[in-house]
Amino acid sequence: MLIGFGLTRLFCSTEKSLSRFVSKMSTFVSHANPVTGKMDWIIQDENYDYHQEIARSAYADMLHDTERNQKYYDALKIAIKMLHDRGEKAHVLDIGTGTGLLSMMAASAGADSVTACEAFKPMAKCAKKIMQKNKLGDKISLIPKRSTEMTVGPDGDMPHRANILVTEVFDTELIGEGAIGTFNHAHQELLVEDCLVIPRAANMFAQPVSSELVRRWNQIDTSNMDGSVPGAVSQCGGAPSLHDLQLDQLPPQQFTPLSAPLMVFRFDFNCKGGLKSDRRSEVTVSADDDGTVDAIFMWWDCEMDPKGEITLSCAPRWAHPDGSDLPWRDHWMQAIYYPSNPLTVSRSEPFSLVSCHDEYSLWFDVTKQGDTSHVLERPLCTCGFHTTLSRTRIGMMGDPCRVSIFQAALKKHVKETSVCLCISDGSLLPVMVASRARKVFVIETNPMYKRITDALIQHNNLRDRVTVINKQPNEISRDDLDNLQVDVIVGEPYFSSSMLPWHNVHMWYAIYDLDAHLADNAVVLPGKMVMKAVAMDFNHMWKIRAPVGVCEGFDLTEFDRLIESSSDISDSNIEPQPLWEYPGRALSSAVDVIKLQYKDLKEKSVQASVELQMKTDGSLNGVAVWTEYEFGEEGTVTTGPRTSLRVGENVDWDYYTRQGVHLLKTPRTVSAGHTIVLHVQFDPKTGEFDFSFKT
Repeated sequence: MLIGFGLTRLFCSTEKSLSRFVSKMSTFVSHANPVTGKMDWIIQDENYDYHQEIARSAYADMLHDTERNQKYYDALKIAIKMLHDRGEKAHVLDIGTGTGLLSMMAASAGADSVTACEAFKPMAKCAKKIMQKNKLGDKISLIPKRSTEMTVGPDGDMPHRANILVTEVFDTELIGEGAIGTFNHAHQELLVEDCLVIPRAANMFAQPVSSELVRRWNQIDTSNMDGSVPGAVSQCGGAPSLHDLQLDQLPPQQFTPLSAPLMVFRFDFNCKGGLKSDRRSEVTVSADDDGTVDAIFMWWDCEMDPKGEITLSCAPRWAHPDGSDLPWRDHWMQAIYYPSNPLTVSRSEPFSLVSCHDEYSLWFDVTKQGDTSHVLERPLCTCGFHTTLSRTRIGMMGDPCRVSIFQAALKKHVKETSVCLCISDGSLLPVMVASRARKVFVIETNPMYKRITDALIQHNNLRDRVTVINKQPNEISRDDLDNLQVDVIVGEPYFSSSMLPWHNVHMWYAIYDLDAHLADNAVVLPGKMVMKAVAMDFNHMWKIRAPVGVCEGFDLTEFDRLIESSSDISDSNIEPQPLWEYPGRALSSAVDVIKLQYKDLKEKSVQASVELQMKTDGSLNGVAVWTEYEFGEEGTVTTGPRTSLRVGENVDWDYYTRQGVHLLKTPRTVSAGHTIVLHVQFDPKTGEFDFSFKT
């Protein structure tokens, strides 16, 4: 299968022969191969998108969140008892029931009636089976609709209004899944006036920080290289969307808090007057330290029960009520927002933190005290860079380690007489090369990336030395290259279509199409790729794909079967993940899996089997795979560990790339000496990498 897409490719000579291989449940679709850059016809299950949506849902992650589950259960018990103590029946409405867990909790806690709604039909069908298996099917009325489509009355979905609402319609941004509209509609149409709501409220916190690392995710750092970016880029506040990540994994030394966490919004879900969809708050902050406000960290907590005695917090370790003993969750992370312009402050200097939200999103800014008139509408990227480049790509472009390797390689291989070709998406390399070479050509086939490259060239006054070619490599003629032969080809390598680190060998396929235009002794940078792997004991990440089994006493194996069957259809056995956000120990040494050079594209299939031998005891639950691209003696650009990997210690992964990870369905307790075998086969003709694992 093509890793990252989980698809099988068949090559046949005629349509008739193709049809013999296609089942009644499969169809042919056109697909862009991220390695070769070619369009392929692939066989895909006709319900592939449906199965992928199920397999990639966050239901399982939430169900592994023990704190969330227990606190919802405790809050339901309290609410139901409160109504019973008042002599009232407890009629529960569960909006977005998913697997039916909260509804089953309500029924088991003594609710007199439970109505659950779930708009995602496959999950509604699954929830029905789960309720029946747990002998609660006759106590819960399941409505396969959105709550906003439900009706109340003798002929409606509910015979009468509910007096308890329980729901989990939150995301990292709290309101991004439409929580405001959901609660407001429920109060207006589905709930009695004096109802109880679980959770009853949420509090949102923000914290301004100074951080060189975080700033790099929003502003391209050119301080260590020749050339610069246009002023419009450095003065742009960036993309308007949140930057969600596991904030708790940022090393403490990588940021400086400029104030304590500040509560900026409170959302009263029990408010009968309705939640406001547009609000703005301003808090005066006295800076705790000297620094530049590079970013605003955000998180929230929920008051779960009607009395507000049970709190579920999404705060990072330094602000969490339980200190460093944190629950793990991947469905509710924290977020980073970037100010329209970084604000430099001195210790004890007052400044204003302005927070805004509409019905679905948030934005934040900082200004000198009292100067907040411009913070009214949601900011937008005005330079085009932030809407084209991902935040990790922006950070990658200014990464000092990468830049130093590029500069050393260019210094050695690029001369005043050199004709150079740059192949990467939206790169600063053309600007760096132009300061040394006679002529630079850049291949940019994507219009959005071409606009970025054009802007960089114009800003640095390089029109006479750099030419952008907006053609596929196999369409380029000698005229496009001014009848010159290329003697240095350089790439980062980076391509926006690459899902996994090894997909970036696409650069070599592009060069292969240009073979006739290259000098005999042309230098290719990078000229070698090494794929590496290590056996891992991830602290929590394995839960993303692990079966749930029994959750809070309820059997959810029907859900596990649904996820597993869809995953078998839609998922590959390696997926991309930013592993720096998911701590884990190395159980083995890092091993070289395969080594490829540019010329290997002309060879036959390359394959290797390697053993990963455990050097320490632990829970074997994953294998991490990454690549290193060699730029000669001048250095290696890694997509893996930033520092030397040590067995038994947490791995320090690169901040700017995603690694490949194979997660075991069932973690295994292993001792030193245990081995896992990884087999990889690379077919240069198709650009296909096949992986298999034997434990």
